[in-house]
Amino acid sequence: MSLTPIDLTGGKSVYCFNQHQLDQAQRLYREESPGGEKIREAVNRLESDYSRNEQATIAFTIIEHLNQTSEF
Repeated sequence: MSLTPIDLTGGKSVYCFNQHQLDQAQRLYREESPGGEKIREAVNRLESDYSRNEQATIAFTIIEHLNQTSEF
């Protein structure tokens, strides 16, 4: 029996994050600084006030806005 391969190449609507980006985001989140504190407060507020689906929508919307306003 032959299995049809699954295309994992993504497409225009798919965003890729590399490990370095995720590591840096976690570093900023954990950092003992005013910025780190603001990030933790924002995440805590989102996690307590919004459903999982709403959190995902906010995350994707922010990523899209960042992508659209990129300086690159």
